[in-house]
Amino acid sequence: MTPTSPPPDAAWTDLARSGILVLDDDVDVRTVVSRCLCNSGYTVHQAGGLDEAREQLAQQDIIIVLADLTLRHGESGLELLAELQDQRADIDVIVMTANSDVSSAVSALKAGAYDYLCKPFAVEVLLAAVERAVDRNRLAERTQLLDHLDTRRQADEDNLEQFLVSLASAIDAKSRYTAQHSKRVSALARILGEAMGLSATRCDLLALGGRLHDIGKIGTPDAILDKPGSLTPAEFDIIREHPAVGDQLVQPIRAIAELRPMIRWHHERLDGNGYPDGLSGDEIPLEALLIKTADIWEAITSRRPYRDPMSVDAAVRAMRAERDVSIPAEIVETFLKAIQGSPFALPASVEGRPSQATETPPPVNQIEFAQRAAIKLQLAPSAPGQVAASAGMAHPPALPGDDRQLGQAGV
Repeated sequence: MTPTSPPPDAAWTDLARSGILVLDDDVDVRTVVSRCLCNSGYTVHQAGGLDEAREQLAQQDIIIVLADLTLRHGESGLELLAELQDQRADIDVIVMTANSDVSSAVSALKAGAYDYLCKPFAVEVLLAAVERAVDRNRLAERTQLLDHLDTRRQADEDNLEQFLVSLASAIDAKSRYTAQHSKRVSALARILGEAMGLSATRCDLLALGGRLHDIGKIGTPDAILDKPGSLTPAEFDIIREHPAVGDQLVQPIRAIAELRPMIRWHHERLDGNGYPDGLSGDEIPLEALLIKTADIWEAITSRRPYRDPMSVDAAVRAMRAERDVSIPAEIVETFLKAIQGSPFALPASVEGRPSQATETPPPVNQIEFAQRAAIKLQLAPSAPGQVAASAGMAHPPALPGDDRQLGQAGV
């Protein structure tokens, strides 16, 4: 049957453009109800029996059914209600009954009907019932859309997180001196976090922060990372940029927002002489200090282009020299105790230290893309205090320069 068309100037909504099916064996009732709905901007389809209703449902976009309970030839709107509950539960059914006994309408509600109308009913009552059903349908549609978007966002964030981890491995692989550096820092940070009594969730975040702490080095030239001699002031300024660059690289990923302080502030010092923001004392988050501790130990016990790895005794002395200068003494001593007997306590030249086995890096085009992004970020670094403000922290402005002391280099 041809649907009743709405007037050209009707105030349509997206859901109003979807159809309403009026099922009643009385043609006069169908006509009056359809005209009222049409005049309110709805698209209306009509059916005089169950077979015709099924045909309309198969062919048209129906969101609401107005169904008379008692039809001719022994048919009932309850039959259609049962079918819709089984096959199309997204369609709201409003039952209509001329029976003064509302028990049948109540039974319909228990069977899944959205609402009921007792004939005769006023136009205002009809429109109010339909509007409530439309609002319910709209809410369900929006909820479904939000759930879908949230699922897509989570999948995108998971994929991006995995890409960043792979990218961190690629950064390590840029230099034979830093192969597997981030992976070992991650393992050391987890050991330290557990020794400090952190929860399993915080230790997981700490380990991921260890993997990504140097991700900003994607924009650092290999010539600087592999330079055998001292860095020039200009070269060290470039090195000092990598925490802020890494922070900006992960900033879009809300799922790992808690990693940003570790990435940005793992080169800060208690005495305020760190970088990039010159934080001091309690301004430095605990996790950033734990990453810093793991980073320093891994760096000084590994071979670098500018020096051989330290012996265990020398490394312990060097770490203790940093107590309450760049790292709290409690963290240093907890760390040294936690790694006793661990392969990580061995210098790089000793068999048994975690290996430098290679991992598959991301495709070259992805690395080049990240490098270009990092270069752009370096040209327009975030203002000091931006990250701290988002984390609810305050700190002094970044210092103009630095040196290559123990707690500073980590490269």
